[in-house]
Amino acid sequence: MKKRMVIDISRMTVHNGPGIRTLILFKGCPLHCIWCSTPESQRESPEIAFYPDRCILCGDCIPICPRNAISNGDKAVFIDRKRCDNCGHCVDVCHSEALILLGQEFTVEELVNEVKKDEVIYKHSGGGVTLSGGEPLLEPEFTLELLQALKQNEINVGVDTCGFVPRKNIEAVLPYVDFFLWDIKHMNVEKHIEYTGVSNELILDNLRFVSDNGIPVYLRLPLIPGYNDSEENLKAVCELAKGLPSLVEIDLLPLHHLGKARYAALGREYPIDGIPLIKEEILDEMKRLVESTGLKCNIIG
Repeated sequence: MKKRMVIDISRMTVHNGPGIRTLILFKGCPLHCIWCSTPESQRESPEIAFYPDRCILCGDCIPICPRNAISNGDKAVFIDRKRCDNCGHCVDVCHSEALILLGQEFTVEELVNEVKKDEVIYKHSGGGVTLSGGEPLLEPEFTLELLQALKQNEINVGVDTCGFVPRKNIEAVLPYVDFFLWDIKHMNVEKHIEYTGVSNELILDNLRFVSDNGIPVYLRLPLIPGYNDSEENLKAVCELAKGLPSLVEIDLLPLHHLGKARYAALGREYPIDGIPLIKEEILDEMKRLVESTGLKCNIIG
């Protein structure tokens, strides 16, 4: 029976496609964006998150760790991340929930049963389910089976993708996807490699393929000051968008620092600390620039 590692199932979301939606967040992503706000989505395996302010220093986690990765500290226990293999034994005995295991395997049947709890909301709001992550198309066989099951239950389904997957992964699921949320990180190939670790050529080729097949596409552009927020890059995105016959709109996603706490909980350094937020008037100017090309634009966040 196929299973896939899931970070979270978020209900009542309104920024991940039309209507009120249930968001399934999968683990595993082929990109490593400098500005990633969900570092727990990057790796496919489970990870331990530690919140020291919740720790009550009961010490129950120390003897149960098979790798001796946990020791006492002044205000909270200390985790040696080099020793920790994220087995989760410490989570089982942490009564204060200072230790949490991020990542749980689900079968297709289990996921369908979870999202069906919100069927009434979908019908009344015009919503449905959005697969996100991480990258939902990394494991195409599981995703195909899940999409087919959701369609059998007449549930509207969107896929939030970075687009960096083999074409065959997309071809397999295309008949069962109602729309795509498609991330555009940077239009310059060298900058894209520098900031995400991969080229954007496959991403853009797959995007054009999807749009040429008539599947509605929402382009999503994260705006990170000093990285991809230039007028030149925004105009390049607009030129791309004008060549997509199924485009719905361009969504601008301004930088936020909500991911900083997630990096700390995973024991990782936050890579974009200190980068300023974009002022509202600048966001409005960007929106006007997009709309001046005849495209629909929306600011999210």
